[in-house]
Amino acid sequence: MTVSNNHHPLKLILFCSDAAFKSSMFADFDGKKNHDYYYGSYSHFYIHEEMLKDANRTRAYQQAIENNPEDFKDKIVLDIGAGTGILSIFAARAGAKHVYAIENAEIAHFATEIIKRNGLSDKITVIKGKMEEIELPVKEVDIIISEWMGYFLLYESMLDCVLWARDKYLAKGTGKMLPDRAQVYIAAIEDGDYK
Repeated sequence: MTVSNNHHPLKLILFCSDAAFKSSMFADFDGKKNHDYYYGSYSHFYIHEEMLKDANRTRAYQQAIENNPEDFKDKIVLDIGAGTGILSIFAARAGAKHVYAIENAEIAHFATEIIKRNGLSDKITVIKGKMEEIELPVKEVDIIISEWMGYFLLYESMLDCVLWARDKYLAKGTGKMLPDRAQVYIAAIEDGDYK
């Protein structure tokens, strides 16, 4: 599947079924007892397909990254929870010197292929593993990007590892994070018929 945007088309692999996805991988999907449930859930294509089809979300990240090339030009970028590699691709297109795409789920194997098909293998390195357990080949990064937000902002449980990476790898004083802030609005309601 090719997705067009205002800049260049992205070549995405068309996912058709879990069986087809699994058969194209070299990873061990049968050792379920050895797999982490959280990361295992992100090994299935439909979760990533659903996120990519959220045009408002994907376009917001694309615009935030590609419309600010001065922030990305010649920078080292860390993409935490890279999934299919979409944010890494946006960062590379914005002029990043190199992007390290960290993904622990089996989708990392597909991200490598998607990045290759987009001609960005020299700009993006996919590292499969948990952020807290891998060692980056660089001492520090200039920018951390991540789509760590879930239901009610914090449900994804990724904020902790993003903050851990910030403290370990982000350039002190000059480093940037995207997103770097968020707001949650809460309104009290009363529903006498419900409760």
